[in-house]
Amino acid sequence: MNQIKTFKILVIVLAIMNVSLLAIMWFHRPPMDGGHRERPNDMNRFLAHELNLSDAQQQQFDALFDEHQQKMQAVKKRGRELHDLLFDELSNTTSTNKSDSLISLIGENRKIGEKALYNHLSKVRLVCDEKQKRDFDRIIKGAMARMGERK
Repeated sequence: MNQIKTFKILVIVLAIMNVSLLAIMWFHRPPMDGGHRERPNDMNRFLAHELNLSDAQQQQFDALFDEHQQKMQAVKKRGRELHDLLFDELSNTTSTNKSDSLISLIGENRKIGEKALYNHLSKVRLVCDEKQKRDFDRIIKGAMARMGERK
């Protein structure tokens, strides 16, 4: 009889643990992109905070950020358009070889985005004093390492 009582308590505890785990998983879901990407405004605030920018530097930084965001929005929009056209080709019953040219255009668009990011970061670095430049370099290298681009 004592074993049955222990077994019932164990089943109840396991059931409570299961319900708790399901609730945690349901209410604390990670973002759909896996949580790897931060929003641009979050990165902007983080970088500005880590560099400890003066008010004048912050104004320059904000203007550079706004300019960069406008460029990147255009690049992202063009990328979506090109991808839509590419995947429309999957359902195209007539044989057109547009996919190769669309893939090339997607690559060129990606190149434009990478160049815009590089130019933006170069301009931000110019706003920094020598200590901030060292911090900036450390932050960028750390970000690249987290992205798996550098080892």
